[in-house]
Amino acid sequence: MRKANPKISAKFFPRKENKKIDATATDNPFKKNNTVLMDAFRAWTALDDFRRQSERHEMYTFRNQWGDKIKNPDGCGYITEEQHIKNQGNQPLKNNRIRGIVRSVLGVFSSTQTEPVVVSRDRDEQSKGETMSSTLQYVYQNNRLWELDRRNLEYFLITGVSAFKSTFSWRNDKMDVWTDLVNYSRLFFDNHMQDPRHWDCHLIGEIHDLGLYDVMAQFSYGSKAKAERIRQLYNYIDEDTTVSYMQNLTEDITKHRNFFIPDNQTRCRVIEIWKKESKERLLVHDRLTGDFYKVETEEESLLKADNVRRTQEQATAGVAPEDMKLLEYEWFIDNFWYFYYLTPQGDILKEGETPFWHGSHPYSFKIYPFYNGRVYPFVGDFIDQQRYINRLIMMQDFIMRSSAKGVLMFPEECLPKDTSMADIADTWATYDGVIYYKPKPGVPAPQQIITNTTQTGAYQMLQIQLKMLEDVSGVQGALQGAAPSSGTPASLYMQQVQNSSTSLTDLFESFKEIRESRDMKNLKLVQQYYKTPRYININSNGSTKQAYYDPAKVRNAEFDLSIAESTSTPAYRMVMNDFLMQMFSTGQITLEEMLENGTYPFADKLLQTIKTRKQQMADQQQAMMQGIQQPQEEAQMPLLTPELQQQIEQYQQPT
Repeated sequence: MRKANPKISAKFFPRKENKKIDATATDNPFKKNNTVLMDAFRAWTALDDFRRQSERHEMYTFRNQWGDKIKNPDGCGYITEEQHIKNQGNQPLKNNRIRGIVRSVLGVFSSTQTEPVVVSRDRDEQSKGETMSSTLQYVYQNNRLWELDRRNLEYFLITGVSAFKSTFSWRNDKMDVWTDLVNYSRLFFDNHMQDPRHWDCHLIGEIHDLGLYDVMAQFSYGSKAKAERIRQLYNYIDEDTTVSYMQNLTEDITKHRNFFIPDNQTRCRVIEIWKKESKERLLVHDRLTGDFYKVETEEESLLKADNVRRTQEQATAGVAPEDMKLLEYEWFIDNFWYFYYLTPQGDILKEGETPFWHGSHPYSFKIYPFYNGRVYPFVGDFIDQQRYINRLIMMQDFIMRSSAKGVLMFPEECLPKDTSMADIADTWATYDGVIYYKPKPGVPAPQQIITNTTQTGAYQMLQIQLKMLEDVSGVQGALQGAAPSSGTPASLYMQQVQNSSTSLTDLFESFKEIRESRDMKNLKLVQQYYKTPRYININSNGSTKQAYYDPAKVRNAEFDLSIAESTSTPAYRMVMNDFLMQMFSTGQITLEEMLENGTYPFADKLLQTIKTRKQQMADQQQAMMQGIQQPQEEAQMPLLTPELQQQIEQYQQPT
């Protein structure tokens, strides 16, 4: 078999959509596949410990930091630490420092706004990369991805897992590229991964809880019979139930989540599974068109017949045998992603090979840090410090409550006649009270006892633990926005902020990787599904800009993508405005060019004023020219105002 020319760049080859291997709905969506369902169930079960760990980290971040269970000292079973403290007559006090650390990290991420930058691999076609950059910015704004990134980073800090899902579907009354955040409690994947890039993932999926009519609309394919069959598959749904007994916004619905049973009895459980499978296929190189594509092994006879036909046609045309453009093919094992939508009973609602050009599943996920197949979340590093801080607060509170605070020592020999000790106590507690008594020799005077609770060392230990919490988390006081001490130079404070953010660099770089993976899939979806030319409207730096997307120009191009600092940050805008002002001062650009490329708050209004003035001047000049060319016999017609007539006369005067 003749080998393909390695010098030919694949980017010149037009994409060939092979209909024989595209994902299509099966004709019988109600057959079962319990094997794949059980593979997904085993992957879900293998993540039970991870979900429990994530729930504990979430509990310490947002909810009850005394929620860990201990053995009940008063009987059998287990109780929470909070209940144990209450049983002892104390109040479970806490000082949540974890939430503040998480907010500080989110603030650092939000303060450095970034956006995708697309670069064409062919430097002569960089204009295509700029078009794709503008298109991805439109996808960002359409999906509110900056908000999703912050919320997903929150999951990343608490659980160590972050996931997005990118699809092309009908939503909000339009077909477009959509990106969704995937909750860690609904996600599952295989337990064979060791690669920190997760390229060795062979199974991934998600559980969905949908309404009955949503399931019927998505998987019936316009067939009323199939819709009725779906209704029968989910006949356990009580359509008359209108009241949900679960609490809203406060109930932890993820704690007892089940693989087969939906969270709400009025919802239908749909299990989405993407699995990498293998199959014998033929890799075909069409030397006539330059296309590479795959076909089934059963079609080898068709390839041979096509080569016979080509050989006859080209021989008739006088082509030498060694120069004939034939179909070259070879047998290979093809690895590809295959998807399933299943009911909890294993009924197939939909299945097929991945329809996406990127050839993978729609998920982008990242586990951090992924060490020897295990995850160690950011929040989990300093939970022990948080627990010790709470213990010290409880200890100090107990010492203060149980210590003597203003106890009166009053000798009985000093008690006046016709006065009880209750009267003495009431008078002592009165701010202007006076107690009269006759002192006796050798009898001590009444005194008040106040115990000093500051010598227990609890305050010093609390300060040590707070400092250790900052050291372990890497989020120092400067990064949290704490006010510097008096006399601290501004340069030193900025250096402290920079040093504090250094410990978070690895975390942000890992999160940047998942964003790049997601944006690359969005880029491929745009190339695949944006099939008609369109104007892309994006809001950049407070002004609306348009980019023309032509699929014929970018559909077959290859791009690289990176996440770069956005031009919408205040620091970047200040530098750009200063640069434009210098160019305007030296006369290298006009005022209009400076306003169009700068980010001045008054730019749009001033540009409109300048354009209006120029239009008025152009109209006046045109009218003046028409007045000059007008015949003298028509000059008496009142077509011009006296002011404009005076300008025309001045214009006609010789210089």
